[in-house]
Amino acid sequence: MATNASETALHLWRSKTVDAFARAELTVDVLVQKLNAPVKVNMISAKIDAVRKAKPNAAITEDRKKKIDQTLDDLTGLLCLRNDIVHAPIIIELIGESAVATFANPNLQCSFSSYKRTIHAPRLQALAAKVLHLAKTLEGC
Repeated sequence: MATNASETALHLWRSKTVDAFARAELTVDVLVQKLNAPVKVNMISAKIDAVRKAKPNAAITEDRKKKIDQTLDDLTGLLCLRNDIVHAPIIIELIGESAVATFANPNLQCSFSSYKRTIHAPRLQALAAKVLHLAKTLEGC
């Protein structure tokens, strides 16, 4: 449970980031349907690949498809962050006077070392804004 303002901000921005990624994925789902794109597994990366491979059609013109593909490139670059933020528990750590969010993706752990991603609240806020912007861009395509 958060005990101070900076910890509360980290939890808030993690939640907003998860919401933004969910909105982006929902938009990708709509594009999959509009393009009649076959998806083999229900993972966002597979859905993005299916949309990229799909040909323009009556629902999505060639110009719109180019913009969609460019936006999906930007979204794909953020999926590694999504995986950690969505699937790993958030652990709040103090670095000096600052509270930071850490995410330890269990898929990247081994018995010989540890791996964790450390994100300060302003960066988490910027990530949420970026993903939300990408989702809105896709919605407008």
